[in-house]
Amino acid sequence: MKLEGVIVATVMPFAKDGVNYEGLRLLLSKIVEAGYHGVFPTSSTGEVTKLSAEERVRVMQLAKEVAGGKALVVAGTGTGDHVSTIDIARKYKDVGVDAILITPPYYIQYDWAALYAFYKKVLDKVDIPVILYTIPLATGYNVPVEVFEMVAGEYSQVVGVKDSSGDFRYHLDLIHLLGKRLSVLQGLDMLFVPSLVMGAHGGILAGPNFLGKITLEQYLLVKEGKIAEAVALHNKLMPLWRFMGGCGLVGKLGGKWPTLYKLATQLVHGIDMGPPREPLPPVDDKDRRELEKILKELGLI
Repeated sequence: MKLEGVIVATVMPFAKDGVNYEGLRLLLSKIVEAGYHGVFPTSSTGEVTKLSAEERVRVMQLAKEVAGGKALVVAGTGTGDHVSTIDIARKYKDVGVDAILITPPYYIQYDWAALYAFYKKVLDKVDIPVILYTIPLATGYNVPVEVFEMVAGEYSQVVGVKDSSGDFRYHLDLIHLLGKRLSVLQGLDMLFVPSLVMGAHGGILAGPNFLGKITLEQYLLVKEGKIAEAVALHNKLMPLWRFMGGCGLVGKLGGKWPTLYKLATQLVHGIDMGPPREPLPPVDDKDRRELEKILKELGLI
């Protein structure tokens, strides 16, 4: 499997009594119809760590149904140990997902040897296509590129790596050392165009939840060699990303991710996102007005 293009890490609409599955169906349908290459609802953006195992499976069953073979279906493990990672991966395999993204262990900051052992234990038991992942915002550390290099060299089911580090030097290392062997995918919207220009294969991104086809257009422009046009689109979105604080790494409201992404999706598509799943706070009126202003300036609402 060659992963390329834009896979959308979808936000998760909630109702008072659980996941709003009909709202999720509507959102997934819009993304698939827009022509994106894949959907990824059990993501960090989709608050996977707050979903029960039963909710995760049902969400992925819905994604598989909506995608209908027109888009890849990626599932995230969202767990912090090898036993539960293997268990949820097997459940996802039964659903028939196209690939799984393995969340690295969190809570304790592990050294390279412990991380390597974790991946070996999981990949010895998981035989479907796998995307490796680094997200230091959530784990407290960045997975060494050399660990990914060793694991990818030993396990043929590893098809990609998603980088949500926000460290562009690290990202260039991934492209240089692993880009010929597997797909390097950017995880932050703000860095998507620069990553593509430098040789990344695509992205797993949250922006397309509410940006319509803009992110897809950025990808296609770079693929066609129209770099100046892609950069112009990138610069047009910069005020948005500075406000949204992509994955909490930049901007004045970084701590309110992914709530701002959910509100933007609700404003653009009219899908009720419901209350944030605690302990996420709701967006206050001042921030809502600022978000509405930015979205109007972009012609999205």
